[in-house]
Amino acid sequence: MRTKFTLGLLIFAGAILLSSYLYLSACAGRALKAQEFARFSNTILKSSVHPREGGASRALSLSKEALSAIPSNGSIELDGRRYTFPLPKYAIHLEKSFGRLRFLAFVSPDEMQKYFDLDLPQAGWVKVDQMGAGHFMLNQNAHMIVVEHF
Repeated sequence: MRTKFTLGLLIFAGAILLSSYLYLSACAGRALKAQEFARFSNTILKSSVHPREGGASRALSLSKEALSAIPSNGSIELDGRRYTFPLPKYAIHLEKSFGRLRFLAFVSPDEMQKYFDLDLPQAGWVKVDQMGAGHFMLNQNAHMIVVEHF
């Protein structure tokens, strides 16, 4: 009896895991790598305990958007000049106001550090300073502050 129950529970858990993988892969339009599936399914599970922030349904819609997003650049126009900067992998645009952009990126702390140490400098942005979560960057005469939240 106990063996049947355990076997049934394992089959049920496996079916949920497989259907979740297939659904996220369909949203991405491609087969996900195990690391990608773990990243997004973990985010969705963690968000289910935060209903005030939209819960799992908001995390699922943001995950679908991030999985289908093509890595790109952000840009902002100031005083008639356009400044571009690379975005981290799995970044999605949230809002834009005058002189300010807001993105959400599904990245690990190590990936974020790589973004500051390699990706931004390769695009011409020089790290000037850091105060807490604020990273101060400079590109010619443009100053940019990137604030990270985990």
